[in-house]
Amino acid sequence: MSEQPTGSGEEKKATVAIRVSPSFKQQLDSVVALTGMTLNNAGVEALEDWVAKILSDASVREKAMANLEAEERALRERKEALAAMLGDDTSTPEGTSRSTRSKK
Repeated sequence: MSEQPTGSGEEKKATVAIRVSPSFKQQLDSVVALTGMTLNNAGVEALEDWVAKILSDASVREKAMANLEAEERALRERKEALAAMLGDDTSTPEGTSRSTRSKK
């Protein structure tokens, strides 16, 4: 799939290309013509329905939360590593602040 940003203003759109067999493409075109929808709108609707179905699965939601927590942990570790390299030791893993500089 490829994604290309399109549009302007407040809502930018991305193009997502999928490959289907020629016979399925003919079916899509026929069904879309019967409904009066555009192929784009039909595709968006189908993908939104599919995402909603997938996200209704508790195990998928648990995986998503675990991935989010792992990303947050990795970002904290990067922040701490950069702070240590820059000599800024004011942040702790808990997100609280501490000062290691001597006061004069």
